[in-house]
Amino acid sequence: MRVFIFVLTLLLFTPFLTVTAPQAFAAEEGLYICPMHPHIHGKAGDHCPICGMELVPAPSSSSAPKSLPPEGGRESGGGIAIDPAYRQALGVRAAPAAMHDFGSEIHAFGRIEASTRREHVVATRTAGWVVEIKADAEGDVVKKGDMLYAFYSPDLMSAQTDYFLEKRGRNRAGNAERRLRLSGMDDQAIAALNKSGKMMEQTPFYAPSDGIVSMLNARKGSYVNEGDIIMRLQDYSELWLMAEADVKDIPLLSPGMPVRARVSGAGDEYDGTVDIIFPVANETSRKVMVRVVLSNPEGRLKPGQYADATFEAGKSPRLAVPSEAVLYDGAGAHVIESLADGSFRPVMVKTGITAHGMTEILSGLEENRSVVVSGQFMIDAESNLRGGMAAMGHDHGQ
Repeated sequence: MRVFIFVLTLLLFTPFLTVTAPQAFAAEEGLYICPMHPHIHGKAGDHCPICGMELVPAPSSSSAPKSLPPEGGRESGGGIAIDPAYRQALGVRAAPAAMHDFGSEIHAFGRIEASTRREHVVATRTAGWVVEIKADAEGDVVKKGDMLYAFYSPDLMSAQTDYFLEKRGRNRAGNAERRLRLSGMDDQAIAALNKSGKMMEQTPFYAPSDGIVSMLNARKGSYVNEGDIIMRLQDYSELWLMAEADVKDIPLLSPGMPVRARVSGAGDEYDGTVDIIFPVANETSRKVMVRVVLSNPEGRLKPGQYADATFEAGKSPRLAVPSEAVLYDGAGAHVIESLADGSFRPVMVKTGITAHGMTEILSGLEENRSVVVSGQFMIDAESNLRGGMAAMGHDHGQ
C-alpha cells in the first residue's frame, strides 16, 4: 500500500519534477533540492511545487545515509542523515527522555463555600438591650479585639456588683469573676471593668477573632433574650471547595492529597488539599462529595463561585518525553531519536499516561536518550519516503 501511494505521488508530480532512485540522493554537481521535501530537485532558482520554497544546493555524498531502516524506518537500524542546513530550515529541536513526577489526573466539579471552622457566632448569655453597636452592617470588617456592641443587662449589673463586693472583702463566695465570664464578659471586658473601678451600665463586647459580619440580627436599641444571636463573623481567608467525584475514583483519593482548583470563567488557579472524603455517595448522581481546603489570603475567591478540581493520584517518578514528541500511525506510537552522530531514526515506543504536557514511556526508550520535539513530522515523512523508495528499488530488482 505504501509503495502504491508513493507511485501515485510520482505520477502527480511528474510534470514538475524528476525523482531519482535512492542512490541518487548523493549530491551531483549543480543539483538543487527542496530543504522541506528533499526528494524534489531541480536547478538554481527553481521553487518547490509543494511548499514553494526555493531550492538549495544538494548535500555532498558524505551527507547521504549510509543505510536505510527497513519497514519505512520503524526499526532501530541505521539513522537518517540530514544536512545541518536542512535541520535548521526544519526547525529541529530535541529534548532528553527524563524522569518526571506525575500521576493520573482525576477531575471533579464543585462549589466554593465558606468554612464553618472559620465562623464565629456572637450571642448573648443574658437578656437585655443593645445600647450601642459598632459593627452595624453586614460586610463590615472587624479585627480581633474591636468593640462590636455595648449591652445593658440587669443580670450583668448584678454580676458586676457581686464582683466589686468580693474584691472589697464583703463577699467571700469566691465565684464573682466566674459569674462575669458566664455572663459573657471576656478578659478585655473585665480589664475595662477593673480600670473603671465602678459598674458599667453599658458593658462592652469585643470581637473574638478577625472576620467579616456575615449576618446581623440586632440594631441599636434592640431587646434580645438570653441565647439570641447578635451577629455572625466569618473569616474568608480559608474556604472550602465542595467537589463531587465519581465513585470509581474515590479509592485513588486520600486526605492531604494536593489539589489544583480552577475557577470557572476566571481562569485563576489555586492550590488546595483534600480535607475529607464523605462516606456516603449521592444516590442520584452516584458521586461522592470531597471537601477541599483552599487558601484565600487576598480574598479573590468568593463563596458561591464554581470551580474545577484536579486531583493528582498515584504521583511517582516516571520516564517521560514531551507529548508533542510522540507520533502515532497504524503501527503504533513512535518517536524520532536524535543520535550522537547528528542523524535521526524512528523508534517504536509503548506509552502510558499523559499529564502536564508529558507522556510516559513504558518501553522502547531509555533515560537521557534525545528525542525530536520540533520538526519531527518532516523527519518522519522523510523516513517513510526513503523507506518507500528503497522498497521500490527492491521491487524493481526482483
